[in-house]
Amino acid sequence: MARFEEGRSISCPPLFEGEAYSQWRNFMKYFIQAQDFELWDIIEEGYIEAPKKKKKQRSENDTKAKLNSRAMHILLCGLNEEVSKKVYTCKRAKEMWEKLERLYGKEEKKDGAPSCANLLSSSKVDGVLALNEPEVSSNSCDSNLYSFEELQDAFDELFLEFETMNSKFKKIISKLECENDFLLKTKLNFENQNEI
Repeated sequence: MARFEEGRSISCPPLFEGEAYSQWRNFMKYFIQAQDFELWDIIEEGYIEAPKKKKKQRSENDTKAKLNSRAMHILLCGLNEEVSKKVYTCKRAKEMWEKLERLYGKEEKKDGAPSCANLLSSSKVDGVLALNEPEVSSNSCDSNLYSFEELQDAFDELFLEFETMNSKFKKIISKLECENDFLLKTKLNFENQNEI
């Protein structure tokens, strides 16, 4: 007797966790198309708001804006927290899809060898420093040139890491200042009690 395991949910998008992008991309495309072909059109073609002069144009804009929001929501639901941090600021679903493609689509070569984009993301600092050092050799592949998008993405990722660390340090400093104030008050109280 044949036994079948439970399949994936048809109501939840496939989850991308930073690996196997091309497989996830295909699954996500099919998932979105199964929800609504117009959603996929918004992702592929994007949309530009027409001037809101007539009621019909406002209605079309509203419809496209809703489709864009739904598409972005589905995309974000299909990304883990780490990946979603890299694209959540995008304003359009097409922009989000293209940024995911820039960040992860170039990493997968047919032969499985790491690409320049993969090396850049694994050594972000070297990629950013490549702007000032034209002869970087450690992770430069065959070429020392990175596209603006690759450098921007590396910078964005570094900046996000910096902000996270900065926030943690500010909390630690605030906590230390409170403890220092408490110790000073305790010391003053102790000195006052000794004087009496």
